[in-house]
Amino acid sequence: MRLRTFTARTLSDAMAAVRRDMGPDAVIIATSNAPDGQVEVRAAAERASVTSTNESAEAAMQRRDTERAKARGDNADGVTRIARALAWHAIPEAAAEALMDAAMTLQDGEATASLARAVDARYAVHPVENDLQRPVLFAGGPGAGKSSTLAKVCARMVAAGESPVIIGADEGAGAGEQLAAYAAALKVRFETVRGGRELALVMDELDRGPVLIDAPAINPYDLDDLHGLADLAAAADAEMIAVIEAGLAPGDAEDAAALLASVGVGRAIITKLDIARRLGGLIGVGEAGLAYAHISASPYIGTGLAPATALRIARALLDDFAIDWYEDERS
Repeated sequence: MRLRTFTARTLSDAMAAVRRDMGPDAVIIATSNAPDGQVEVRAAAERASVTSTNESAEAAMQRRDTERAKARGDNADGVTRIARALAWHAIPEAAAEALMDAAMTLQDGEATASLARAVDARYAVHPVENDLQRPVLFAGGPGAGKSSTLAKVCARMVAAGESPVIIGADEGAGAGEQLAAYAAALKVRFETVRGGRELALVMDELDRGPVLIDAPAINPYDLDDLHGLADLAAAADAEMIAVIEAGLAPGDAEDAAALLASVGVGRAIITKLDIARRLGGLIGVGEAGLAYAHISASPYIGTGLAPATALRIARALLDDFAIDWYEDERS
């Protein structure tokens, strides 16, 4: 699948350019006003249907029909749905084109399954284990949901028969009280520390078992904050897992994830899917190279945290309400 944006003086001119350059089966994904008063049209089409200056429209149509007979079958609706969903969620063009190419290659006739296979081929998935071999330190910006995400992970471990220890290193207002309340509700041990030295001392006193550490909120674009985070993790020999909101702009999410990866973060938990309409940030995290660990779509500690899978990510992107709302918005 190829995605292109056309700019012209009028919508009719832009549509004519789409048909001329991408063929009669091009799907119009979105239209918008350009800053200079012109009109922009974003379109998608199979690579086989894009015409070139050296190929007549008739020859291109014949080649397209041949390719379709061999590979597409009756999958046009599924591919169109994926293209529109990726556009609505403002997925960056390079990622959207790669996912569409993979979906076309791996298609099996149904949109969700095709997109899930494309996601699986492009991104890594690695949920948090219940029997952790290393402590885990949860890192994220203010309001990302670090503490509640830690509590949700802890609740899953308790349900699996583990006895994790919660350590609060966040000195923000109310953070310790909130974690203490979570620990009391889950009936697990709770400790608070100030800085890496105290964290190392507490770690030396603990018996073996899962340890979950709530780090201070950071600005992921601030190098001093990032280095402080890495130093804190080193004091406990902890793995850092990022907690990132789904509603971030794709570029912001990708930049934050890339900077976190630069100091050793390898996995991310994506939060607040229930209050984010456009999920470009979800894909931005994967584009930065972080593995998806879990996704969260509820503020409640006992529910809403699920291991990230390619199928869950595909379902989130193809949510019926979101796509139907997009179609209404365009009409």
